[in-house]
Amino acid sequence: MAATHFLKNQLPLSVRFFMIAVLLFLGLLPIERLNGTEQDVFRSDILTFHGDQRVAADSLTSNCFPVTLIRRTADPTQTPLPYTIILRGIDHVERALFQNARNGSWGNFDLFRAALIAEGIRDAERIRAYDARLDALVAEVLAAARTEGNTTPQALTRSLFEAMHREILTGGYSLHCTELSNVMNTGSFNCVSATVLFNVLAEKAGLDVRGLEMPGHTLSMVKFADGVAMKIETTAPNWFDLQTAQERQMATLQRIAPAPAIPNPATAQNADAPPPVVAEADLPDNLREINSVQLVATIYYNIGVDFHAKRRFPEAAAANLKALHLDRENEQAWTNLLASLNNWALEFAGESRGRRFDIATVILDQGVALDPTYTNFQANQTYVFFYWIRGLAELGRFDDARRVYDNVQTRLPGNRALQELISDVNREEARIAQQGRAN
Repeated sequence: MAATHFLKNQLPLSVRFFMIAVLLFLGLLPIERLNGTEQDVFRSDILTFHGDQRVAADSLTSNCFPVTLIRRTADPTQTPLPYTIILRGIDHVERALFQNARNGSWGNFDLFRAALIAEGIRDAERIRAYDARLDALVAEVLAAARTEGNTTPQALTRSLFEAMHREILTGGYSLHCTELSNVMNTGSFNCVSATVLFNVLAEKAGLDVRGLEMPGHTLSMVKFADGVAMKIETTAPNWFDLQTAQERQMATLQRIAPAPAIPNPATAQNADAPPPVVAEADLPDNLREINSVQLVATIYYNIGVDFHAKRRFPEAAAANLKALHLDRENEQAWTNLLASLNNWALEFAGESRGRRFDIATVILDQGVALDPTYTNFQANQTYVFFYWIRGLAELGRFDDARRVYDNVQTRLPGNRALQELISDVNREEARIAQQGRAN
């Protein structure tokens, strides 16, 4: 078996001790402990896995917030159990935001303040200044409408949209400009920030406005009393000048986030979780109406995408958990949560984190508990156990290698690659013992 060639030729004892010393110095010595179900094995400063245990309110510190998800099941006849992950580093403002998001509406917040809080803005004076600027713009539009004698919701919708692009969205489209504060300061925008801003203005003007979401994109929709609903591509300044449905559809397709190529390495299965590109013919069927709470969830989701791209996987996982707390139906946030956990585990298994196979296993265990249908988890469990067992065997720690293998049985029963590996380990130990007796 090619993957076990390091076990074939036994090195001289002096060389083996030298290699062990180097591995210890570099922090790459594989770790023998494994305890994939106990919470004290690994506790991140950002999140803690809690599983299906009940969370007592008095057990949480003031900077913690529990997010309860519904597990996915491989067997549709099984009843999915709840699964809780505790977010850490939550300040009292964000905690209040999460607690006030009830039944798709805000308690003591509004869309604008919620969006700013989601991106991390806490300066009350700054928020008031932004809000006053928007109030003034809405007042100007309403006054002009009254002067012109055209205050119909349809006319106000167009006037607000055009005023938004004329007065605020002056910096052009920027894929990663999700933060409203950046929009207010620079005029740059993306689909999320433009949609949130338009919906804020529309709400202030008394319009019945919603969000529309699809993989990789967000739009607005205004509903009128006659039952007609108008979809609005908020990133297209000339939206109301487009004459045909095809022109409008193409304007939206141009703003859908492209899907990058997914690497498929031969060993560890990295997960990029890109949003799929939507075909033009599928566009109408991929739109999901979302309320203002779910719209703020898209901000957290986008923040998670940015963290993931920077390989800040725990922060990416936390951002997607926040998105899922506000919008359990956000499939993109779910997929990116799984991808973040997957790649976080691989990071711990790598040399840069000292080959912490024990921690990688804990994270992958939690991922499997959340969603056993996510195939990267099982593939990477094989990867982690393979190199953990092999590394121990290369150091002559055969009993430790077998102890680690014992943990495979409950996770990957009947795994052929690991069965062949442990057979090679046992044969190598027998060969060394025989060689020792012969000497």
